[in-house]
Amino acid sequence: MTPRVAVCWDVDGTLLHGGTVGREVLAAAFTEVTGHPAPIDRIAMGGRTDWLIGEALRDALAAEHAAAITARGDDFGHAMVAAVTATWERRADDLVAVARTLPGVRETVAALAAEPGVVQTLTTGNVPAGARAKLTAVGLADSPIDLDLGGYGVGPGARVRVVTAARDALAARYGTAPALVVVGDTPLDVEAAHRAGAVAVGVATGRSSTDELHAAGAEHVFADLADPARLVAVVRSAREDSWHTTRGGS
Repeated sequence: MTPRVAVCWDVDGTLLHGGTVGREVLAAAFTEVTGHPAPIDRIAMGGRTDWLIGEALRDALAAEHAAAITARGDDFGHAMVAAVTATWERRADDLVAVARTLPGVRETVAALAAEPGVVQTLTTGNVPAGARAKLTAVGLADSPIDLDLGGYGVGPGARVRVVTAARDALAARYGTAPALVVVGDTPLDVEAAHRAGAVAVGVATGRSSTDELHAAGAEHVFADLADPARLVAVVRSAREDSWHTTRGGS
């Protein structure tokens, strides 16, 4: 059956917290690719894709070093993605001791899986290997969240490309893309959702407050996912809207 709604989950700060392992992976990959220590404490990472984090680390270097890396063009970004992927393959087990799901996540994923016409996937700034490592560490890799349909931070451009990549993957599998409900913890998640024509749900379990998520324009904002019924209600509404749109109703 073609789904009516796809729930597109962010990972860090939304589904789980993974400690400092992700920062360490990005820093190690940057040093491997550039030969420079990563100025990881000088950049904001929340809501950025791994590709854009690499660019932010580059830009935080001394001007002459940054210019030399910039001259490499997209080759630098592709090298970063490859290095981050390889580093995750070495470091994935380090997550097991520190990663944890956030309140209500397991229950909400299960509740959504019971809803007809709903699929779940990822729209995350992580590379696929990083996303899989994090979900594996908390026992969600074999959950109803379909990682093969996800959008990931493996290319240049704004975060909206992560959402459109997931939409394209959904359309390729099902013949048409369902309505999207993007769930994330930063204003950048909200912006990406809206630019892709999706409903944005903000959860204040990361670095952004409920006020910041409201200010970003999220249609729905929750302090956490402790009550699965709240997100289920949002998804049911999106499903009904999709049904009426398809039928030409009002």
